[in-house]
Amino acid sequence: MVPRAAVTDYLGAVAVLAEAHGAFMAGCGHVGDGNVHLSVYLPDESRRTALLDELFAAGVAAGGQVSGEHGIGMDKLRPYLALSDPAVLSLQRRIKAVFDPEGRFNPGKLLGDGRTT
Repeated sequence: MVPRAAVTDYLGAVAVLAEAHGAFMAGCGHVGDGNVHLSVYLPDESRRTALLDELFAAGVAAGGQVSGEHGIGMDKLRPYLALSDPAVLSLQRRIKAVFDPEGRFNPGKLLGDGRTT
């Protein structure tokens, strides 16, 4: 998700990154609220991961977020934790602790607390 005013520039950066990585990308979304959905076609998983990292970083640099509507999930967890403001993550962890003091709700997922069960 990027601010509406940044969508055009972001899509320009997306095109440059796709070409640089030799990837095919198709996009859609609802620009009225800044949501850009990209399908990234690059067979090599490590190269695709590197490209996705750059795409997420470009979106955050444009004033956006790693995800705007569908949540983070496990696929976006690593870039979300890497690109999010540490103060925001700390606040999220404290809020979760209020509602889940024993850490039973989806442990080890969104906030990357290291637990896997």
